[in-house]
Amino acid sequence: MTYRLVLGLLFLCMPALAVSQVNIYDNPQNLEVLPEDISSDDLRDTMKSFALGTGFRCSSCHVGEESQQLTEYDFASDEKELKGKARLMIKMVNSINLTHLADLGEDRVEVGCVTCHRGVNKPELTGVVLTAAADEGGVEGMTPSYRELRERYHGSHSYDFTDMTLSDFARSRAEAGHPDEAFAMLDLVMETSPDSFMAHFAYAEIHHRAGDAENAIKHYRAAIEANPRAAGFLQARIKQLEDPPE
Repeated sequence: MTYRLVLGLLFLCMPALAVSQVNIYDNPQNLEVLPEDISSDDLRDTMKSFALGTGFRCSSCHVGEESQQLTEYDFASDEKELKGKARLMIKMVNSINLTHLADLGEDRVEVGCVTCHRGVNKPELTGVVLTAAADEGGVEGMTPSYRELRERYHGSHSYDFTDMTLSDFARSRAEAGHPDEAFAMLDLVMETSPDSFMAHFAYAEIHHRAGDAENAIKHYRAAIEANPRAAGFLQARIKQLEDPPE
């Protein structure tokens, strides 16, 4: 009885085992950019690098659903528009590496999908994303967008959350005539980096240009505490505010 039961279970498992042993990277069809003789291992590594580099899934370019086994996908199909775009991007990367960077010497660095995409579908810089949010919704649009972006991507290479980048963004909003957004951004920086030299310096510069001497001096002094090496030129700014020319 036990023997027959074991045989029965093995028989039921055989189709599943056969499917799991199918190598979807063997004998690829309809290759237009990748080498036609690419090995299955190289193809697997290439596809993995695409996915990790851009954040796209197999189903983004290929005909298939996330709920399906990869063995059920139609990888040869050109039905999805994104597959054509991916081919163009691969050609661009190859052109950069083989043509534009070829004469830079042996120590040149090659680019890849991840160089620009950094693991996200749309390769935009942090400041670009925040500018779009601020332009659309002001402080109320920018603040939640920043928090969501940081919660999801902080610690990865997808977006830059350093105080220098965020402080520069704040100054750009002030220069664009939106000091409320600038101060809101710097407040967000201070939540995680209360001793940030760049944030205090940005605060001071914005207040200075707005004619608010008291707050400018306060933040210049805080910036000096954060980075004493900057005391020389910051003290000159403080003196200018404390003793304005007549």
